[in-house]
Amino acid sequence: MIYTLGMKTAQELHKLANRLRQDVLQMVFTAGAGHVAGPLSSADLFAVLYFDEVLDLKKDKVVLSCGHYCPILYAVLARSGKLSVDELKNFMQTGSRLPGHPERGLTPGVEVSAGPLGQGVSVATGMALGMKLRNGRAYSYNSPRVYCVLSDGELQEGQVWEAFNFAVASKLDNLIYILDRNGIQIEHYVKDLVKSDETSRLEAFGLHVLECEGNNISNLKNCLENAKQVQGLPTMIVMNTVGSKGVSFMENKPIWHDKVPNSEELNLALKELNAE
Repeated sequence: MIYTLGMKTAQELHKLANRLRQDVLQMVFTAGAGHVAGPLSSADLFAVLYFDEVLDLKKDKVVLSCGHYCPILYAVLARSGKLSVDELKNFMQTGSRLPGHPERGLTPGVEVSAGPLGQGVSVATGMALGMKLRNGRAYSYNSPRVYCVLSDGELQEGQVWEAFNFAVASKLDNLIYILDRNGIQIEHYVKDLVKSDETSRLEAFGLHVLECEGNNISNLKNCLENAKQVQGLPTMIVMNTVGSKGVSFMENKPIWHDKVPNSEELNLALKELNAE
C-alpha cells in the first residue's frame, strides 16, 4: 500500500510507523542481514517527517547520516511512492538498488551516501550552507531545510563536532539535526561506553537543543514544528527513543542492534506490531 501525504492524526501515524517497522523486519529477515534496533526506534520520526507535511519534498532534503538505519529509509520511500513496495524484498541482494548502506544516485530519494558514521553530518551541513548561499541568509519559515538524522553512537566521531562548530558559526538556521538517542550501539549500551551528558555538551557547542520523546507522535510533531521556528542557529532535536521500539522481546536489548530474527521471532514481532 502507498500512503498519501497530508495531515494525519497521531493514531494514523502510529499505525503507519508500525507498518514501516514490519517492512524493516521483513527486509532484514529476507536478506539474512541488516540492522534492527535503530530502524525500529526511528520509525515514528520517519512516519511524521514524510507523511505529516513536515517536509516539503520539492525543496527540503533528508540526510540519513547513520547509514545502517537504511531499512527504515527504504521502507518510507517505498510507502511514499518513491520505490515499489515489492522492491523491498530485494534489500541487500546482488544488483539491488537497496544496498546495506544508502548510496546517492542508486536509490531514488537517497540524498547522501552513508557508511562511515559522521560523514553524513558534514555533508548535511554543507548542503544547508549551499541553500543559504543560493536563497539568502535571512531566516524564513518557508526556506528550504536540511533534516539530518544521526545516531547517539555517532556522537563518538570527532567529525560531527567539527561540523556542529561550523554550522553554529555559519548560523545555519535552515539545518535541523535529529539525534536518535535509543541508548544502544554494537553489543553495548551507550552509557557504558560514554559518560558525558550529551545534551549539555551539544548546548555548549552552541546548538539550539530541543528534547522530546521520539516514540510519542504528538510530542515529536510539536518538537519538529518548534525547530522550524528557530532563528540564527542550527537546531539539534534530541529524540529519546527505545531501541527496537514496538517489539517487546527486542526492546532496549543491544543484541538486536544487528541481529536477524528467525522465522518464529519474525512472526511474533509482526503479530505484535499488527495488534497495536
